[in-house]
Amino acid sequence: MKALLLASLISLSFSASALSADLMTAPVDTTEWTWQGPYAGVFGAGTLEHYKISEPTIGASATHSVGSATIGGFAGYNFQSGKVVYGLEGELGYRFKKNTFDDIPGPGILDASTGLFGSLKGRVGMDMGAYMPFVTAGVTAAKLKTFFPGGDAERDATVVGGLVGAGIDVALTHKVFLRGEYDFSFFGKKSLEYCGGCTLDHTLQTHDFRVGIAIKF
Repeated sequence: MKALLLASLISLSFSASALSADLMTAPVDTTEWTWQGPYAGVFGAGTLEHYKISEPTIGASATHSVGSATIGGFAGYNFQSGKVVYGLEGELGYRFKKNTFDDIPGPGILDASTGLFGSLKGRVGMDMGAYMPFVTAGVTAAKLKTFFPGGDAERDATVVGGLVGAGIDVALTHKVFLRGEYDFSFFGKKSLEYCGGCTLDHTLQTHDFRVGIAIKF
């Protein structure tokens, strides 16, 4: 799955370059072109989630890696100084996959999902005409939802962590650009108590492989 998504991001850059040559608009890599200004867009992603669920009293844990489809939107503002582009961006998205784990220490079976998530991040990029490679870092939060069928108990919590990533924006016109991006999110440990006094520690990491399209205002 990782290899397929990475290949898709690479092919996106080449296809965007070919498409921009065919568009009946002024080329964007001119002295008048700038990445500065507000923008907003949407993205789709393949997400690889790494769950580690531990029972602290017995020192046992279970680890799983699961895939999920993800959609979301983003908006931000770029500043530009010479060839250096920097700015802030916010995003909101949703991961669709609910995961059932059957080897959790203590309860045995547990359902878990992250669902709704959001991030606020800074970006620094390099203006290369119609292309802008960038790196990004920030804070992220997700809604962790868990359900323990054996005890008929549901526990929800907000998990907060950090995010780092990299990508490339490809201008198609003076108003529209495509994006390919990889983000890695890491969340702190969250302890949740279920029926019968069973406490489980939840640790989560996510890898997002994204493609998006945006409008520059």
